[in-house]
Amino acid sequence: MNSGQWEQPEPERSTTRPALDVLDRDQDRLLYDGDTSRTPEIRALGDGFETYWMVLSWYQAAGVRTLGHVGAVLEPADIMPESGIIEHLLLPLSGPDSAYVRRRLVERLDDACDLAYREFRERANERVGNDTEQTYEKVDPEEERNPLMRPAFRQLDQGQAGALEALWSGFDDREQLGRWVRSLAAVSNGEKQAGLLDGIVASRPLLEALLGENSAENRLARYRFAAAAVLPMFLRGARTLNGGEESKGETTGGGDAFSS
Repeated sequence: MNSGQWEQPEPERSTTRPALDVLDRDQDRLLYDGDTSRTPEIRALGDGFETYWMVLSWYQAAGVRTLGHVGAVLEPADIMPESGIIEHLLLPLSGPDSAYVRRRLVERLDDACDLAYREFRERANERVGNDTEQTYEKVDPEEERNPLMRPAFRQLDQGQAGALEALWSGFDDREQLGRWVRSLAAVSNGEKQAGLLDGIVASRPLLEALLGENSAENRLARYRFAAAAVLPMFLRGARTLNGGEESKGETTGGGDAFSS
């Protein structure tokens, strides 16, 4: 008997979706590992944050990497200075129970990350085929610089981070402020709040904080404004963005809490 007749046929190559691996790694960085290669860097939630700026940076990055679902666990209002949660996130203010609170937030965010993973699964359609088709075998989740392996999400992420940096630094004049507000339509995927600029101009204390010097008082006002008005827009933008571009198999590459 020819032993070859018992040999099983060679199975077809399985379909892989490395974008899901990249998303999973992006989420691990949010919760556990951080990401020093990203600008501004992402500090792991479990480690806590040294400044309010780090809190804003983390939350914005989390919005993109959870498709906006971070808000189901940790709302923008929850990171306000009076919320009771911020003292557990900020290392200068944290107490003996803070590490436990942060750990519970990490554990609760696991479900939000899973929901984003399931939603994104339908879009992650890269396939490893035969030798004549585009393959993605060389994609390394550790090196992929596009969040969710999609250039559109990287553009959203970088645009939002840049908008927050500009807000944190303040504006030289009303024209610069107006141009910044105008830019929010793009970095929120069209989810900019109607009448936002009129609301800013109508509030003299807020306007003075945005145009004033970089004092701790003004940065506190800017932080409150970011949490109340800007981050919710960013979350809506992350939920509605349908970035379908596929990666081409190449990688790209303490103290004062108000200090940057």
